[in-house]
Amino acid sequence: VPFVDMMVSMCDSSIPLTTGEWEEWGNPNESEYYEYMLSYGPMENIADGPKPEVLITAGLHDPRVAYWEAAKYAARLRAADRSNPDSRILL
Repeated sequence: VPFVDMMVSMCDSSIPLTTGEWEEWGNPNESEYYEYMLSYGPMENIADGPKPEVLITAGLHDPRVAYWEAAKYAARLRAADRSNPDSRILL
């Protein structure tokens, strides 16, 4: 599963590996990095409109990316594709 909800995860220092990533990516709790990271975060950049068919997978016990990130991503994609209530965005 890709790291799709990075702004939520990267702002939470209690999540394992997060603070170690701050050196490479920047700490979104600091204003100089927050806006920049927001500009490319997958979850924050879902535009309204038609979406392609998508299968999103997640690992229930994946220690790196929590399963709920994939669930939230699927929900946001579905909400953004209002033109097609039958769109196949599968989780």
